[in-house]
Amino acid sequence: MSEKRNIEIKRLAINALNLQESGPKVSEKIFPLNEDHGTIIDFFTTHFLETREGKSTKSCKFIDTDATIKTKVSRYAVSKSDGEFLKLSKELTENLFKIMKNSSSNSSGTFFVLEVEFNEDPCIFIIKLDPKSGVQIDISTLTVKVLENILPDSNDRVHKCAIIKTKYEEDSKKADLFVMDKQQKEGEPARFFIETYLQAQELLNDRIITRQVIREAKEKVLNILPDVESHKIIESIDREFSNESRIELRTSIRNVFENTVPNDMVDREIFIRNSSNDFVNGYLEKFPDHQTTFTATRDDNVVRYRAEKNQVFFRFNRGVIGKINVKTDSEKNVVITIDKSLGFKKDVK
Repeated sequence: MSEKRNIEIKRLAINALNLQESGPKVSEKIFPLNEDHGTIIDFFTTHFLETREGKSTKSCKFIDTDATIKTKVSRYAVSKSDGEFLKLSKELTENLFKIMKNSSSNSSGTFFVLEVEFNEDPCIFIIKLDPKSGVQIDISTLTVKVLENILPDSNDRVHKCAIIKTKYEEDSKKADLFVMDKQQKEGEPARFFIETYLQAQELLNDRIITRQVIREAKEKVLNILPDVESHKIIESIDREFSNESRIELRTSIRNVFENTVPNDMVDREIFIRNSSNDFVNGYLEKFPDHQTTFTATRDDNVVRYRAEKNQVFFRFNRGVIGKINVKTDSEKNVVITIDKSLGFKKDVK
């Protein structure tokens, strides 16, 4: 409850997006929130916190200094009033409607624009909901009736939300806005909402770091150990940086070298220590903004092998990586061994 007391909804405007119409229906007056609207306030407060702190939230930065949404919000921050807020709400709504109308979207719904103070920091909160129907029972007559366009429960998944700061630090790497779009498939970026409408891009996160670390590790370790089978190195990296693993980069890279450096190498421990340190130091020099402790976040659940000219393609799910063995024999032929428990056989379909 203490967090919720730090959230104050200053203004609220309600707009409707019906893509079958020529334009949106925009609010002409501020919705008068007061102490009698506790349930409504709790609804928006819950979704505000979910957008700010939820696991699906993306920290973003506006792509350009003159991004449309940023310009409009910044202009409002200079001259706040009910009239200016309604003007901002109208512009944000019409902009979204136009973009959706010109796309393949058929997702009509309700679009809320709120002015919020969170821990005394001012911001604009926008939330787009799809229409929903419900059933209400009349206790006095024991009858039911259908209610149209009701709001989802506070615990329901909402489609698109964004918290947009009204104060920006142009040279800072801090986020300008926080975006949540659960309508997208898990792991996919919310390109329409983030890139097209908000004109923003995602800042550094675990997924971005994971992707870059794995790319660098495969390139560098293969170069450091040219006589070790590439399959062995790649599989070791994939195991070490498996999805949702907690990573401490220096330790993880050292583990990769421990698994791949030949046991008979002279001064093996010294070589592993120096190679691990050189990798991490080089990585941080190349990517100074990256942290070295993160949770591996991967969407690539498939391991792929491919012949140079694409004559042969072989892939399998990472979940069975322990039952697939790929190695090179003395004549440099690649030998693939598949555990019999997988029931591997020719597809005759």
